[in-house]
Amino acid sequence: MVAAPSGDRAHPRPRPCGQMRTSRTSARDALRRVPDGARIVSGGACATPLTLLRELGTVARERPGMQLRSGLQLGGYPFLDAVAEGALGYATWHVRGELRDLLASGAADLVPVRASEVPALVAAWRPDVALVRVSSPDRHGYVSLGPSVAYTPTAVRAARLVIAEVDEALPRTWGGSMVHVSDIDVLVDAEDPTPEYRAGTPDETSARIAAFVLDLLPRDPVLQMGIGGVPEALTIALRDADIGTARFVGMATDWMVDLFEAGVLDRRAVVPDPAILAADALGTRKLLDFCDDNPAVGLYPSAISHDAAGLGDLERFVSINSAVEVDLRGQVNGEMARGRQLSGVGGALDYAESAYRSPGGLRITVLPSTTRSGASRIVPALDTGAVTTVPRSLADVVVTEHGVARLRGLTVRERKEALVAIAHPDHRDELAAA
Repeated sequence: MVAAPSGDRAHPRPRPCGQMRTSRTSARDALRRVPDGARIVSGGACATPLTLLRELGTVARERPGMQLRSGLQLGGYPFLDAVAEGALGYATWHVRGELRDLLASGAADLVPVRASEVPALVAAWRPDVALVRVSSPDRHGYVSLGPSVAYTPTAVRAARLVIAEVDEALPRTWGGSMVHVSDIDVLVDAEDPTPEYRAGTPDETSARIAAFVLDLLPRDPVLQMGIGGVPEALTIALRDADIGTARFVGMATDWMVDLFEAGVLDRRAVVPDPAILAADALGTRKLLDFCDDNPAVGLYPSAISHDAAGLGDLERFVSINSAVEVDLRGQVNGEMARGRQLSGVGGALDYAESAYRSPGGLRITVLPSTTRSGASRIVPALDTGAVTTVPRSLADVVVTEHGVARLRGLTVRERKEALVAIAHPDHRDELAAA
C-alpha cells in the first residue's frame, strides 16, 4: 500500500547499551528541567501523556510564558485552567468541545494546517520540549509510541529535551512507532491509565446514510473514513456486505477489529503494506490490544498516512468524511458553524486529493440533511464566517439520508438541482428559489 520510509521499521537493529543516557524521575522533577518560555509539543490521542500534562498545568502557573502545541488530546485537557488564566499559551490543529469556548475567546489558538503537513510544521517550530507517552523498553532498549504516531516521532527528533511517561499497558505497534530510550532524556511513570476513545452508537439517520454509501463502494476498496456516526455505521454494515476484501487508511477504530476477525480485511496484508495504515489507533482497550505487536496494523506519521501522492496511486481509494454543511455549488465546510470553530482542518482535503488521483477513486461527503434544530445543512452559499474545507473543484459525491448527489462533471445549475433533491423536503422549495 504505502511503503515505510527508510529507518521506520517495526523492530530496528539494537543499539549498543553504551548509548543509554536516560534518567528516571517524577513528573514534577522532570518538568523542572523545562526552560522558561519553552516551546512544548505534546503527544495525543490514545497516547496523550496525561500525567505530564497535569503537572504542566501546575508548573505553568508558577512559571508563566510557556507555549504548548498538540493535536487531539484524550482523557481530558488537564492544563486548560492554566490556559484560561493566561499562564500557558496553547495552540492546536485539532478542536474538541472542551476547546471551543477558549478558541472563541482568544485564550487558545488554532493552527489551520492539513494533517499531512503537521510533522513538517512541528519540525519547523523547533520545539524545546517533547512530552510523549511510551511503552516500557524492550530488552534492546526500544520503546513504542504506541497508538499515535501522527507527529510524535518528529517531535522526539526535533526537541532538545524529550520527556516520556512510561505506560506498561501501551501497545507496541508496528510501522514508524519505535524510539530508542537513548533518544529520551527523562522517563516518568504514568499515573493515569491509557486514554481511550469510545465511539457513540450510530442513530437511524446515520444508518440510512451509511446504506446509501454502501451501495456506492467498489469491490476490494481502500477505505478512509473520518470520525462520526456515519463512518461508524458504515463500518458496522461492512461486516455483512459483499465487497471482497478491504483495506483501511487514516485511522484505526474498534469496529475494524470485528471486520478483521470476520475476514473483511485482507489478513495477508502486513507492514509495510498493512491491512490498516493509520496515524492513530483511536478506540478502546479492544483496539489497543488488537494493535499490540500486530503487523496487520501499521502506525505511521501523517506525512505518510495522509500523503496524497502515495495514496493516489492506489486503485479504488474511497474517502468518506462528514461535513457541517455543503452549499449548492458543492463547496464543503467541515470546520465552522455560526462563526465558531467546531473542528480543525484535519485530513479531509488530503484524502479528497488522494481519491481524486486514484484510479476508480471516490470522494464522498456525508451529512444529515438538517441540524438538530431543523435548519438545512444543504445551504445556498457558505456564509462569510464559514471555511471551505474542500473546494467545489474536488466535489464528487454528497450523501444525506434522502439520497445521493453525484456532482462530478455537473454544471453549477445541475449541481444545485442534484443537491436540492437530497435536502430535507421541508427546505427544498426555499433552496430551489435561492
